[in-house]
Order: sequence, then structure tokens, then C-alpha cells
Amino acid sequence: MTAENDAPATETDWPLVLVSNRGPATFARDDSGELVASRGGGGLVTALTGLVDHRDALWVASAMDDADAEASREHGGGSFECEVDGTTYRIRLVESDSDAYDRFYSVMANPLLWFVQHYLWDLSNAPDFRQHERDAYEKGYRVVNEDLARAVLEEIEDYEEAVVMLHDYHLYTAPKAIRDARPDVFLHHFVHIPWTQPDAWRVLPSDIRREIYEGVLANDILAFHTTSYRDNFLHCCRELLDEVEVEFEAGVVHVGDREVWVRAYPLPISADSFRRTAQRPRVHEYEREVLRRRREHLILRVDRADLSKNVLRGFTAFDL
Repeated sequence: MTAENDAPATETDWPLVLVSNRGPATFARDDSGELVASRGGGGLVTALTGLVDHRDALWVASAMDDADAEASREHGGGSFECEVDGTTYRIRLVESDSDAYDRFYSVMANPLLWFVQHYLWDLSNAPDFRQHERDAYEKGYRVVNEDLARAVLEEIEDYEEAVVMLHDYHLYTAPKAIRDARPDVFLHHFVHIPWTQPDAWRVLPSDIRREIYEGVLANDILAFHTTSYRDNFLHCCRELLDEVEVEFEAGVVHVGDREVWVRAYPLPISADSFRRTAQRPRVHEYEREVLRRRREHLILRVDRADLSKNVLRGFTAFDL
């Protein structure tokens, strides 16, 4: 029980459902008006492609825009297969109310939770949690999580057992919605960003903070990239929650009659997918161009074009 890499046994023939905000495919219309799939943005898709290569899985994600929603409607809102960059995915794109999704993503998830989990708030000025932010949580974050949880429950309703793997800070309340409806389901949640120390979480209203922690503690396994993030989560449970018992050395949180295993599982990329990509003619073209432009030093930074990534400030790290 105390071994870091131990995990409760699961059956490999149980259906596997991956759940995230961004899916592995996004859609757009080509010149002929047809919906065409391309690779979804963000590092999560890269990280999980290796799993999909080796294990049949259904990937449930939010419809990110109108084209995604149209693709979902073409398949009756259910699951369907699509091929992207040589990998076939079985996906279900969940369409939420547009106002709810905007509140969920643009107010609550980014920047509120993202900033909390990166120590980015200047606490003398922000966050200023008023009705606007509370509405973003109650009418946005909670709603989108419920939409995704409902889709998962529909997909597994014909199975006695299932494994559901949720990902990242967008989906903290979805596990409890799934657990309440299906206590038998095995829930695993991987948080791909840091978990900060207790004081960072105290900027959130206590009721919202509690609901977030109750959500993630509905999982059977909660995983982080590093031991320090795992330790921070255990400290938060000990300091911010009264009704749980924390076994720090074992990495276990007792919630009622349940045990939640809290682990550090560094997440690799798919080597096979990386090798396939490296053989593409377009990659060879980029390689030649990079070599042509190379001077004495070459700095290459890969980020999504997102203000929260703070790309410009990141480059100042090299100005030393």
C-alpha cells in the first residue's frame, strides 16, 4: 500500500473513457464545405496519444467551437470515429450552452484556477471574487462539468464496470457527479498543472473551494507530475478539510469509507507517435529551415498562443 507505484488492480477489458476539455480532434470546414478533422491543440493530446495507440478508448471532450458542435450533431451527439495524423480516435464532443462555456473557460478555469495553481495572483489587488465570478462557477464551471459527466454516464450505462480517466483543472467537479450516479466506476484524475500550497487556495470562497476538493476526492486515484505537487495536495487536505484523514507517507486520503490514492506519475510522450511525426516530409522541411537559420545559439520554445502561457516573459529567462 505504501509503494509509490502501487495501484488498485483494474480489468483491462473494462471500457476506458478519457475525459478532458480539449479533445484529440477539432473540426473546420474546408474549401468544399466539408467538415475536416485536425489535431486538437495543447500538450494533453500529445501525452495521451500513446495510450490510445495501445488501448481502445473513448475520448469525451467539449465541443470547442461551432464546427465541433456541428460535427457532434452530425452524429446525433453520440460517439464517432475520426482519423488525425495517422491515429484513429473514438470521440464524443459535448456541446454546452455557449454562455455557460464562456463562463467556465474564460472566467473560472482561466484565469481563476490557473492563476491559483501557479501562484500568479497579486493578492493585494486580485482576485476580486464577486457575483460575476460566483456566476462563472455556478452557471459555467459546474454546468460544463455536469454536461461532460452526463455524457460519460450515458456511454457507460450498459457496462457493469468501467474505468474513467479525467484530466486537468477544468474537470474538478465532474468526478463527484459520476461517482454519485455510479459508485462502482473506477475514477482516475490526472492534474497536469502544479498543485499549490494551502494559502494559495484560501483566495477562493470556502464553499467553492470545498466543492472543488470534494470533486477531486471522489476519484479512486489522483495523480500529479511531481512528488511536490502530490505533497502540496495532501497538505491542503490536512489544512483545509475537517472530515478527511490523511496518511501522508502512504499518500492516501480517507474520505468516509473510501480511500483516495494520491500519487506522482510523471507523464511521458508517445515515442512511436514522435518517430512517426519525425518521418514526415513537412518535418524534414522545417528541420532544414531551422538549420539554415541557426546561428551560434538557437532558442526554440513551443507554446500554445494563449496569454496565460506568458510567452514573452518566458523568453526573458534566456536573457541572463
